[in-house]
Amino acid sequence: MADAKTAVVIGGTSGIGRAMAERFAEDSYQVVVAGRDAVRGKEAAAACEKAGAPRALFVQTDVGDPASVEALARAVGDAFGAPHVVVNCAGILQSGKHVLDQDLSEDERMWRINYRGTLLGCQVFGRLMSAAGRGAILNVGSLASFAPLSPPAYTPGKHAVLALTQMLAAELGPHGVRVNAVAPGYTLSDGLKAKIAKGERNPEAIQATTALRRFVEPRDVAEAALFLCSDRAASITGVTLPVDAGWLVQAPYAQYLQGNPIRQTPAI
Repeated sequence: MADAKTAVVIGGTSGIGRAMAERFAEDSYQVVVAGRDAVRGKEAAAACEKAGAPRALFVQTDVGDPASVEALARAVGDAFGAPHVVVNCAGILQSGKHVLDQDLSEDERMWRINYRGTLLGCQVFGRLMSAAGRGAILNVGSLASFAPLSPPAYTPGKHAVLALTQMLAAELGPHGVRVNAVAPGYTLSDGLKAKIAKGERNPEAIQATTALRRFVEPRDVAEAALFLCSDRAASITGVTLPVDAGWLVQAPYAQYLQGNPIRQTPAI
């Protein structure tokens, strides 16, 4: 469809990324799913077509390899021209540990995938969008973009994604390109569900850390992504939007209450 918009979701083979890809498909976007896993990628592309995408395809991509990201941009350009939306969702997680115990090889890998992979997506597609004079880039940050969480390589990388989003918003705005990010909280993805099933995570304890006492669903993040990349957000750029069920507000509020509890006012 010549008049259909195109969305590229890097890291769209599972979890939040796949939920985003399917949500864009429901809004009649042509969708390109990019990621390393060919089996899951083809399944995601098929799900996008079933959800309403006029056309969906999978392009195998490794964001840790600059040549692979460049090849993705060429494939998208050849098939659809400059995309209207690009989501940088590829990333890897890290367990908490002390900064002094951070292995440098792990640190390098975290930065290469989580930060530089996002940077590469912004660079190669930012050039296409700038030349076209329009588009929206969405990066995926984290609660770690705002708070000093304990993973010592993951957290600084997600802080850096927030700064990158702000810098690119200023640089690309004059070319008609908006750049925003979402910061998901505890999201009930397949990975978290598996850890809960194994007893490695306490769901009640996690929910108690949020103001809304609930998990974030992948669909919740996808809805925020669709909004930020749509014309409804035409004047919004440089923003990192928490989608966290109120974790960022609940944590400091609850801590403050411990030392300064609210006293009930006696009835008169």
